[in-house]
Amino acid sequence: MIIKEVDYANYGKCLSISNGIMEVYVTIDLGPRIIKCNICGKENLMFNDLTRGISNDVSDAFGENKTWYIYGGHRMWVSPENLPLTYYPDNEKVAYKMTSNGAVFTPPVQKVNDLQHEIEIVMDCNEAKMDVIHRLTNIGCKNVTGAIWALSVMREDGVCVVPQPQNDTGLLSNRVFSIWAYTDMSDERVFWGEKYIAVKQTSNDRKFKFGINNIESWIAYINKDQALVKCYSPNHPDGNYPDYGVSTEVFTNEHFLEAETLSELCDIAPKETITHVETWKLVDNVQKPEFNNKSLEEISNKLT
Repeated sequence: MIIKEVDYANYGKCLSISNGIMEVYVTIDLGPRIIKCNICGKENLMFNDLTRGISNDVSDAFGENKTWYIYGGHRMWVSPENLPLTYYPDNEKVAYKMTSNGAVFTPPVQKVNDLQHEIEIVMDCNEAKMDVIHRLTNIGCKNVTGAIWALSVMREDGVCVVPQPQNDTGLLSNRVFSIWAYTDMSDERVFWGEKYIAVKQTSNDRKFKFGINNIESWIAYINKDQALVKCYSPNHPDGNYPDYGVSTEVFTNEHFLEAETLSELCDIAPKETITHVETWKLVDNVQKPEFNNKSLEEISNKLT
């Protein structure tokens, strides 16, 4: 395992973690963000906002001249979404502690929100696989209601695949869809298949987003001859999830695609910590699937 500080693009210092099969860079001058993720020798799968073109002014909530930047890569948020409170300006240096096979990243406490975020990476020594452990601690004196929201902002021109529930519930429904107001369900970027849903990122500048109760508990993004498969803490069929009961969400616009997973909603007591774990697996030599049931079935068999 090789763990070292590196300079990356215009993100400043990052911590590079590699087992010789896969590599990730995590920002430590800001964020944190998992800003780079790929099989060694292949292209980065994460979106990088090098121009800082995507931002929100959050001065009214967090103080004069405070701006939130997407930066790109993988980040941790709290759901349900609230503007401006969700958009905490995480622009300060991040403390980190190396471990034998990864590191723990601890940004400054979120003032106003009274929340402490933490992300730990635990990389497998022999495979292109790692755990991304998200921890959220309430450091305030009042209960906070929320869920951990893990958002991976993926680069342009890939395809996202999400499994649909296949459990037989008899006369009752077995799946929940959340559809955002700006979403056109006839959008050509999405394929509502028999067992899988596929979404492709294109130059289409109309926003698209949906959520689903993903009881299979995985989501994949295929691009640049690789696939990133994110498995997460099992979706409980009777669990209390955000956005009307969904544990996976997919968003896309003309810049990127977000592959998002969520923990259950809960009341977090003062000093209490909740956790949401994703296991990331990179699969090599994977081509983007066609928009039909057979192709999606074949790609699923290769990824899971």
